[in-house]
Amino acid sequence: MDLVHGVDVSYYEPKIDWRVLRGQGYRFALIRATSGIGYVDSKFKSHWEGARVEGLLRGAYHYLIADQDAAKQADLFISTVGSDRGELPPIVDLEDKYNENASNNKIIDTCKAILDRIEQAFGRKPMIYSRTQYLNVHVSKNGKAPSWAKNYPLWLAQYPYVFSADTMPNKNMPTQTEGWQDWKFWQYSESAIISGVTNDSGGPTACDLDWFRGTEAELYEFANVKPKEPVQYTVQSGDTFKSIAEKYKITMDELLGANPDLLKEGAKLTIPVPTISKPNTGGSGGGSGSTTTSTKTHTVKQGESLGSIATKYGVTVEAIKAINSQISNPNLIYVGQVIVIL
Repeated sequence: MDLVHGVDVSYYEPKIDWRVLRGQGYRFALIRATSGIGYVDSKFKSHWEGARVEGLLRGAYHYLIADQDAAKQADLFISTVGSDRGELPPIVDLEDKYNENASNNKIIDTCKAILDRIEQAFGRKPMIYSRTQYLNVHVSKNGKAPSWAKNYPLWLAQYPYVFSADTMPNKNMPTQTEGWQDWKFWQYSESAIISGVTNDSGGPTACDLDWFRGTEAELYEFANVKPKEPVQYTVQSGDTFKSIAEKYKITMDELLGANPDLLKEGAKLTIPVPTISKPNTGGSGGGSGSTTTSTKTHTVKQGESLGSIATKYGVTVEAIKAINSQISNPNLIYVGQVIVIL
């Protein structure tokens, strides 16, 4: 099964270096905008623009509170996102918190009213975020999904009890929810530590991680975005990987991944150009539960190989490659490169 890496974030991840995330292979960001009738995420605008500038595909989400007015919730979300609608569909988040006392009928009616109002504004079908159990128990009538359920793509949360790159992506995937579409996005962790995501003090902070179900080309097709073609560059005397990466505003990981051959004067390099979207003003266009998932990072030192790093942490080379999509050739890692270890 093909999967594409992404993140979902809110004010809980206050500082994000989006270029570092892109260099590690993350291709999309699902970003909280609003909740209920009056809450706007304080980091939405900066996350939204930062992800756009570095070429990640973006989707904004609203946290539904069933007992609050549906039209006011939708209008808050629509006005907060503004004219730049992003590339991925807007999302309505359905969870237990704040909805413990709401009846199934109230949850279903509020959800559908918000979906309809957002769809009218955005000109495209929204997605729904939830968990299989929540949909089956709380977004159902007489044990059946609403008649409209099949019309909406799903982003499902399902956290593996034991996360292992060796068994991914087939272990603990979300189960098919009867009456709904099969999942399009999977939030598989709510507590990962990755390079580029920090707290206000610059220290590590937990981040949600997600998969898109399909190839990168299929992700762009789903977003209705055409990726940019790579640029061909002829190496000049005195060039280094670092200087070329800085020239084209990409990471060294991205440049090395696209060019496994050694850097030689006169060589022609492929430059992977980020698909940096203009603000999408056209008409188309947080998780719950618990997990034991944990990750760490390792900075490559002089004399190390991927094999020696794998041995150090008790994992396989293939496991490291599986979670570090920027490593296309295990024999080409460099001093100072940051690698995620599960």
